[in-house]
Amino acid sequence: MLFIKYPVSLNVVRKLKASDQIVFTGRFVILGEAAFQRIINYERAEGLIPDFIKNELICLGRIEQSFVKPIPSKSCEQFLEKAFLYGAVSVIAFDTNLNETTFRRFSRVLFVPESEIRPISERILAYSDLDQDAVYEVEVERLVMRVAIDSKGNKTSLEVRK
Repeated sequence: MLFIKYPVSLNVVRKLKASDQIVFTGRFVILGEAAFQRIINYERAEGLIPDFIKNELICLGRIEQSFVKPIPSKSCEQFLEKAFLYGAVSVIAFDTNLNETTFRRFSRVLFVPESEIRPISERILAYSDLDQDAVYEVEVERLVMRVAIDSKGNKTSLEVRK
């Protein structure tokens, strides 16, 4: 078991192997489908690149009743390449149905939580009009996750609890 604290270093992420178990303490950014779409629209229309993704660990989900709830990862797969180009360090998702090619190409990893994510604090970073789908920053303590796809594109099959 490896212990990682915020901020997550890209150099540390690149050394992780598929099926490594980590315990994370710190903060990460939660992005839902509506937020992804808005980011893409702003980039197309105005060339704006969001600074709240750069050097951050991002989670594909939304806040519901003080828990982070999953969104289908496949619906966000098109955004992953952009998120990595914007500077996202890695991704937390609730399933392993993502294509490992993008992770290998950008030397990033996919983390899958092994339990529910219950933040100790949360705040809206952007798009507050989207309510639960707004961009949130949450802080967690001792979140246990497993590496599902490593930076070399190696994938491990994990049974994800919902």
